[in-house]
Formats: sequence, C-alpha cells, structure tokens
Amino acid sequence: MKFVAFSIFLLINASLRCNASDDTKISIDFEALFHEDNFPSPRFNKFSKQTRAENYPPLSEFHYPISKSVDTVTMLRHDTNAISVVDDQNDIELKHSVAELIESVGGLPDHPSENKNAAYWGKLEKVREMREITIANLERPAKKILTNIMQLPKRWKDYTMNDVAEAVHDEYPGQHQAEFIFDLLNGKYGRVQIDDTIIPRRARAQFLHGIVMLADLNTWSVSNVGPYNFGAKWFAGRARPEEVAWKIKTGELEMAPQWIKSKIDKFPDFTSPEKFTNYQEGSPRHPSWPAMHSAASNISFWIQIVMRLTPNQLCEAKKVDYAVAYARTIAGVHFEDDNIAGLDMGQEIVGRDLPGYIESKYGTDAERIERKMENKRFKWEYYDPLEAC
Repeated sequence: MKFVAFSIFLLINASLRCNASDDTKISIDFEALFHEDNFPSPRFNKFSKQTRAENYPPLSEFHYPISKSVDTVTMLRHDTNAISVVDDQNDIELKHSVAELIESVGGLPDHPSENKNAAYWGKLEKVREMREITIANLERPAKKILTNIMQLPKRWKDYTMNDVAEAVHDEYPGQHQAEFIFDLLNGKYGRVQIDDTIIPRRARAQFLHGIVMLADLNTWSVSNVGPYNFGAKWFAGRARPEEVAWKIKTGELEMAPQWIKSKIDKFPDFTSPEKFTNYQEGSPRHPSWPAMHSAASNISFWIQIVMRLTPNQLCEAKKVDYAVAYARTIAGVHFEDDNIAGLDMGQEIVGRDLPGYIESKYGTDAERIERKMENKRFKWEYYDPLEAC
C-alpha cells in the first residue's frame, strides 16, 4: 500500500509539472491518499504552512531525506515556518557528507513501528517518565531528583528541575560552555595550562592566546557543527516526542502498544502537543534527531587539544556537555538517543575540522594536532554520567 501511494504521489507531481501551463484543474483528495494507513510511521511535521502549501501532504518517510525533492525543500523553506532547512546535497557550508556523518554515529534513528516490542516505544516511555518526574518535582532540587541519573555541573548545583529544563531553553549558543571556560580560567577547577605546542605562546601572560582563543573556539565549534547537524535532522526526519505522544493521545497512531497508550492517556494536563514539554511553545520547529544542543556540546573534546587538562578538569567539562544534552530530555523535547547521537556527531565534525582551523589561525602544523587528537576521542554511549570528579 505504501509503495502504491508513493507511486501515485510521484505521478501526480510529474503530471502537475508537465501541465503547469495548462488551464486544466486537477482535483486530488490528499487526505484520503495520504491517510495513516498508507504512511504508518510518522515523521517530523511540526511546522505551519502558508495558504499555498495547505494542500501539500504531511511529510512521510518518502519525503526524507528532503534532498530527494526540490519541491519539498522549496515548500519547507518558503511556505512554512520550519527552522533552518538544510539540504544535505546542496548547501554552501557543507564540506563533508552528511550521510557519512550519520553512519559515523551508528546510522539513522528508529521511528514508530508496528512492532509492539520495538525499542522505539521504550525510548518514548523514557521521555514520558522523565517528564512526569519533572512535572511532579518542578521546584525541588535537581541534584536530589537526578541523584541516580547524572551529576550536575557546579553552576547548576542549586538548580531545581524547572531550572535545569529552562537552562537549555533558547539560551545563547555555547553559553554553558562559555561559563565553564570562565570558571576554568578563574581557577575554580585548579591550575590551568594552555598547551603551547598547539597554541603558540606570545608572552608569559596569555590573553589573546588564552581566553580570547578559547572563546573563539567555543563559538567556532557551534557554528561549524550547526549546518551538518541540521543537514542530518532534515535527512532523518525524526518526529519530536510531543508529536508522537499527541498522536497516541488523540488515537491517530493506532500502531502504538497498549501499555504506552495507557501511560500517555494518564499524562497530566495533556491538552495540546506542547503540554508534553516544559516549554509553552513546545519543541522547536525542526526534526528531533540528532539534537543540536548536544552536537554543540563538544568542549570536553576540543579543549583537551589546546590545553593540558587534569583528570578533574576533564571530568567537569564532560559534566557540562552531558548536562546540556540530557536537560533537553528533562524538558521533553528530545529522546535520549537524539542526545547521544548529537554529542558524538559534534565531536566527529570538530575532530575533522579542528586541525585545519587551528593551523590556518594559529600556525600549528595540522599533523601535530591530529596526533594529539588520536587519544582524546571518546564515545558518549560509554560515558558514565555519575562519574565522580
């Protein structure tokens, strides 16, 4: 059935293109043609359409990656309020293959499945469970509620659960990593040392090649990772947790197992999709996987290359990156594996581009940087968020 529906969709598109100049009017029942029975696994659709795009069908598995169709890309960019629509096959900022980057972090994410035992349903349940824990403990100390889940960064030690969710709500990109740099250089985590074999020393006291260099790399890492992360988002098209939970709540997604239907049906005050999250506007208007907050959280990797960190300093850097990532699940806008994929992808992109960037800006031979990086890479799926510093 899915193949038949998609074939009809392609034929209609071809017909409309061929007869674009004709006066003939074609009436198409899109609602019937693209009924859930034909597209049983939802994809990301959280955006509003302008009038001329109202008859465009909901995006399905056949529309992703969006680079398969110029029409889809054009519609998203010009006729919706979708955010940062990156075509992985046609974007000036992309120098690496998005498909290869996706493979480097373990491949594409899963989606809702007719298999009642599919891992996806357990992932959705973890988001639901964390949201209910958060809602029940909004103003309680996060360090107590999360004591068996993760350690908090030092700046977050007195945060409530609501504070944690709001800390990653439309904040300045790289803000928490910038605060870590400030605390690090002010001795909060002990004596610091720039690696002058990587960042050349101009004088005994470093300013330009100290805090200015670290601020530059923090901003560069976010801006460099961003286009690839969004390219991967619009490649995979994973629906946000709120989208799937709402479809289950309203009975639109019949394939969901009964046990998750029952739990979502009891979710408190679930009167709109946005209510599944901590934010009034709900999730952002771009796909869920991989998480951008996570991809931008890679200071625990690149700062090892330009500094000589103690084990405690590295541990604290990892706490910051992981907390920024996981807080998005606390807020209900990401699956846990969105976060891990984002963390790994951010590190992969920075690892590919950092040697060339430092060489061009600071003059250090790229091969020297690559040699130091060899033993600094790590996989976030093996990270212990309860690691003591």
